[in-house]
Amino acid sequence: MPGATSDIYHAYAPFYDGSGQIRFAALFANYLLGDILPRHPVAGRRALDLACGTGTLALILADAGWFVTGVDRSSAMIAIARSRAQSVDAVVRPQFIEADMRWLWQETARIGQAEAAEALQRGFFDLVTCTYDSLNYMLTEEDLAACFSTAAEALAPEGLFVADMNTRYFLEHEWGEVEIIERPGFIQVNRSHFDPLTACSTMRLIGFVGDDDDGYERFEEVHIERAYPPETVTSLIGAAGLTVEAVYDCFTTQPIGERTQRIAWVARKR
Repeated sequence: MPGATSDIYHAYAPFYDGSGQIRFAALFANYLLGDILPRHPVAGRRALDLACGTGTLALILADAGWFVTGVDRSSAMIAIARSRAQSVDAVVRPQFIEADMRWLWQETARIGQAEAAEALQRGFFDLVTCTYDSLNYMLTEEDLAACFSTAAEALAPEGLFVADMNTRYFLEHEWGEVEIIERPGFIQVNRSHFDPLTACSTMRLIGFVGDDDDGYERFEEVHIERAYPPETVTSLIGAAGLTVEAVYDCFTTQPIGERTQRIAWVARKR
């Protein structure tokens, strides 16, 4: 998952799945396969998962018979995803590539990855996904637009782009100011603050790794998410060359409302 700084999700990556984040990917996979795709079908089974994190969604799609490539800018997250891919029994194991989804084609050309170049052909994918707050980490409209352009370039004609974003209502009113997660060997403390002028929520994540006998090692990361008006997102998706087919209150097929916490965007390349 991309972020405001290049080093987020580095120290936290080994604890990401264990702290409950893996549940979201499994939930979204069920939503995608059970609700979205039956209503918005695609012709093939080639998928690109942008900001794939530790690869849970990509692995579930691969298990369902999809040919999947996952991309994430975090080297630590990609390393975990690649390790997990080696243990799955899929027809074709998903590929995981370290790159920034805003400049996907430029980065893969620069680093000269032959495998990446083959796996990331323009106009190749039937489905592109970008989930779990990843687009909220784009703090400018220019960066958000760049992600939509990447999705549009990756998609084959009639291919589908599916993404989710937190709403301002959620970041401002529903995201708690303090959260503490404890499990054996790890303690996580999140403190969040919403700035109404910038529509940004800043979360300071502090983790403690170790035990009571030998002590704990502390690390800290800062995560910033920005909320965008739905009208802005619709406009940017359209400017990238995609047509919005649906805007859902996420995990349902209902329209969004004033208190919608997360929006699912469904757009097609015509």
